[in-house]
Amino acid sequence: MGGGLSRATSREAGSIDAMFRRGRGSLEYSKRASVTSNQQRTRSLHYYLARQCLSAIPDLNEKVIDVSSVIVHFENWMAEYLGGRFIKLSKGEKWLFFRCVNRFMRAYKRKIWRRLEFFDKIEWGLKLEFTLDPKRFMRLKDEFQIISKGWSKLRSWLLKRYGKFQFLKVLEIQKSGRPHLHVLISGIYFVNHTELSAIWDKYGGGHVWLRSVYGDINAIWYVLKYVNKTVLGNDKVYSALLFASNRRMFSLSGGLMGLLNIRRFRKNQGWTFEGSVAEAYVKEFCEEEGIPFDDMILVDVKPEFERDYPLLCPVFEDT
Repeated sequence: MGGGLSRATSREAGSIDAMFRRGRGSLEYSKRASVTSNQQRTRSLHYYLARQCLSAIPDLNEKVIDVSSVIVHFENWMAEYLGGRFIKLSKGEKWLFFRCVNRFMRAYKRKIWRRLEFFDKIEWGLKLEFTLDPKRFMRLKDEFQIISKGWSKLRSWLLKRYGKFQFLKVLEIQKSGRPHLHVLISGIYFVNHTELSAIWDKYGGGHVWLRSVYGDINAIWYVLKYVNKTVLGNDKVYSALLFASNRRMFSLSGGLMGLLNIRRFRKNQGWTFEGSVAEAYVKEFCEEEGIPFDDMILVDVKPEFERDYPLLCPVFEDT
């Protein structure tokens, strides 16, 4: 990261950089996989407000679902990120700051593009699509919970019925706000549509579409099409409901994660998560202490730092 790794040995700087390269449990990874903490952490207040609003939205096949309150809290949360924030970690007498990038920012799209470059080597066999029957659900929030559980059960059935396979699952949200799934399957080239529909009806109802693709699909474009809808909130309903429901836009089977060299980082590196800090406070700290400002900053802590820079010592909040 250039000069931003201030006052650190090159060996430790290298190990830290490697830690964050390996520390992704999924492409939409959480920093919880790469740091440890005994303290209780909370999410952003904007998240809890958005989740509360989502819980209050009824469905039961409503013609119009109003999600405007959820969008307001999502936009407030995004405004904080676009103003710039850094994650702060600590270990012994060292602080580590690194820039936050969330899944709704343009930088995330560039990361996805680099990670998925091997998708063109995968031979896809089937494309599946699943919707839910909204008449079965009292609240919109319930649909996001059930569709995830329904896929887990259906995946187990597919494994028992047809054997091992790999998948790419995309959660799309319709203009109405209701979720549905798109799934690409590799390793299976035929599924009985009648059986599949009967199994899905037990879990969530709705419709099932099934077609063979035999490799005739661009999986990178398939994912990026939906990423484009969420980047910088271009589709505010989609982005806001992903945020409030705490759902990933897409996920991969373990085999595909291995192919893309994505694995959970489980070794305890000893770093403690301390919260997020506004970029302005980190920049002011660097200027005062003569530390080069960069996307990743490692510093040796002086006893007076906590007294002189109280804004760098946030309450435990995961924005």
